[in-house]
Amino acid sequence: MYAKSFIALDGNGRPTGARTAQRYPYDRYTCHLCGSALRYHPEYNTERPFFEHRSDMLTDNGRQHCPYVNLEAKGTRHIQQLQWYVPDARPLVYRADWHCHGCSSDYHDERYCLTCRTGEFSRTLSDAEIRTAEVTACAY
Repeated sequence: MYAKSFIALDGNGRPTGARTAQRYPYDRYTCHLCGSALRYHPEYNTERPFFEHRSDMLTDNGRQHCPYVNLEAKGTRHIQQLQWYVPDARPLVYRADWHCHGCSSDYHDERYCLTCRTGEFSRTLSDAEIRTAEVTACAY
């Protein structure tokens, strides 16, 4: 089971949303994080289109590091429990401020550094570190 994605890169390498892709359902779509091929699910009846990773077309990076492929077991279990009680419930994505020790970059979003193409060297920044970074950025 892979997480649903609502953004992908189209055949020209441009970011596109799942609803926009309904106009071009036969285009080739790849993951904006790991570059793996995605399967498009237009979901015309429910109007909730999404992309999903193809297990037979995963890149090495996608297999090892992509957050849509490597779901935490605990998170998956919580999602299934929630959907037992509320069938249409969708999981929230944990977005935070991160610092990657692999390339010394700071970023905000899911735990996946676009420079290193992994999240394994990233840790969350505390509020004090975020304020210090903002003050330092303003000083330049």
